[in-house]
Amino acid sequence: MKAKKLRLKGWVSTLIYLSVITAVFISMIFVSNVLESKYGESSNLSYIFKEFIDTDVPVINYSNDSVIKPFDKDNISIDIDFYDKDSSEQEQEKSLILYENTYMPNSGILYTSSEQFDILCTLDGKVTNIKKDDLLGNVIEITHSNSLVTTYYSVDNMKVTVGQTLNQGDIIATSGKNNISSTSNNMLLFEVSLNGVNINPENYYKTSIEDLNK
Repeated sequence: MKAKKLRLKGWVSTLIYLSVITAVFISMIFVSNVLESKYGESSNLSYIFKEFIDTDVPVINYSNDSVIKPFDKDNISIDIDFYDKDSSEQEQEKSLILYENTYMPNSGILYTSSEQFDILCTLDGKVTNIKKDDLLGNVIEITHSNSLVTTYYSVDNMKVTVGQTLNQGDIIATSGKNNISSTSNNMLLFEVSLNGVNINPENYYKTSIEDLNK
């Protein structure tokens, strides 16, 4: 005698499906209430939930409309400019770094000043790396989104730690010394990486947040 196969009626399957959806919804409300009681208003939680379904999001929600320079003093000049492959030959020559008889294209901008100056975070972000380089000195890397990273070389008196969340304008260090140029003891080599490609920081300062997130 063949065993009878049991089949759930259509309305039973629908009921089970709705029960599962309801359970998931209730669980999300419960998690939301727990997070709100621990971290604050629910308006801040939309970003937390968004991370579960969308990985292409900023490290934190930007509170700015545009970026700023990594300093706020007027007595700071460019020592070695960004090397642009599309610029003129004369401009490219000014953007080469000479070290131990070897010329290298500058992937950022090397700033200099006669006085020590504060280094500022150019946009809300999170410190993702701090290291020491024999040639470029102390290095701080800040991640602003999955596509945007800024790096600050040759800094001194570092005031941040890895994992720290920063606001635009926060002081992260002061200018320092590197072995690339002897122009001054107060230098900053600033790099901007967008979608894995180094771009001219001078163009970065003019870019809107909306364009950076495209």
